[in-house]
Amino acid sequence: MKLKALRQDRTVLVIVAMMAVLALVGISWAWPDFFGIALAIGGTFGALMVIYEIRLTKRIAQAEFIRDLQSGFSSDERIGELWRKLLQNEEITEQDRALVSSYLTFFETLHLLLARNALELPLTDDLFRNRFFTAVGDKGVLRTALAKQAGSFANIHDLVEIWHNYLLQKGIPLHPGYYRYAEGMSEAKGFPIERLTVADLDDLMRLQDTVLASMGPNGGLRKNSREMFEECLIEDEHYALGARCHGTLVAAAILYDGKDGDESIRKYFTQDESALTRSMNLKSVLVHPEHRRAGLARTLVELLEEKASGSQKAEVLTTIHPENKRSRMLFKSLGYTKVGTVQTSYGERDAYARQLPSLKKRWARSTATAEECSHRGGAGQEEQPACGECGGQWEDGVEHVHQHEETQDEPRLRGETDREGPVPTP
Repeated sequence: MKLKALRQDRTVLVIVAMMAVLALVGISWAWPDFFGIALAIGGTFGALMVIYEIRLTKRIAQAEFIRDLQSGFSSDERIGELWRKLLQNEEITEQDRALVSSYLTFFETLHLLLARNALELPLTDDLFRNRFFTAVGDKGVLRTALAKQAGSFANIHDLVEIWHNYLLQKGIPLHPGYYRYAEGMSEAKGFPIERLTVADLDDLMRLQDTVLASMGPNGGLRKNSREMFEECLIEDEHYALGARCHGTLVAAAILYDGKDGDESIRKYFTQDESALTRSMNLKSVLVHPEHRRAGLARTLVELLEEKASGSQKAEVLTTIHPENKRSRMLFKSLGYTKVGTVQTSYGERDAYARQLPSLKKRWARSTATAEECSHRGGAGQEEQPACGECGGQWEDGVEHVHQHEETQDEPRLRGETDREGPVPTP
């Protein structure tokens, strides 16, 4: 939000009000019979102007408050030191606990302001998303603070959930730090997550048998064959994740690239090759009955969505038995919508899909200082080295411009850029 533009709006408002008063005076002198009508119209217009003025005043106050928060973040030495370490991928250790505490306390304050409606989340997201999720997803921050003791930094965990739900609702790509946070918190709860291989096939079969037995004969969950699971664990285009508890596989989920084969869910709706290649299936999501409600299914599904996005896929689909309320509630909460009902070889199923938000590349000039990365390359070098912050190449004797991946709602995935207003679509 531009403070200058908001103040210009107020100036325009005052000018319009003065012109309206002059117009009423002119009408009363030239056409006295129409003065009553003009006065009624003017009164309505004046009421609307008062409402607009109140809203404008609130926006200006909030913009100034956000500016002060930004200044406070930038001027705090402890916060600045931790942010420097995070930007440079330095390890966060126990010796940095005071820095971590100061950094997280700033965002606890933001959480309280949001809870009291003193701030709006869209503005907060625009300025602080990268700085927040970069921190909460850092292994050192998780180890020294967020995952160290149950119940600590409850406001931060609550803010993660609020922010995560906002991004899902708005169709904004989740920050990479969110996925690392989800992984780290799962491990802290005693459920480390790993990629499954063919060596885990027997464990996966046992887990499926346990889950199916707990659901009864009409549970509505498809039983996959050993051959199908083996294909999912061997072929590189598929991806399986599992969570273990004391060495036992207690949750698993499989991302399956059906392409134009019979297993493709998208094929029920189209034969277009490009649509089929941009789609992936969630083949199976299994959670041991003793470990349900631990957030394992949600975490595994979101981590697989990250893999699908990284593979340049546009959507993830899954089929759900019409009576499987638990699965339906899970996927709806993750942004999936019903796209139809299909007749499969194992019965009628509801098909749900989620369009994966994509990042649009643009060039943005970074505010990184000379201490954070060198911006100038030497003339005559045969091969210029890559910038340590963004991976871009230096050019001889010119200032380096950082390449960032952004959407209109996704500034600063790597390196901070100051931005006012929406990012123009390239």
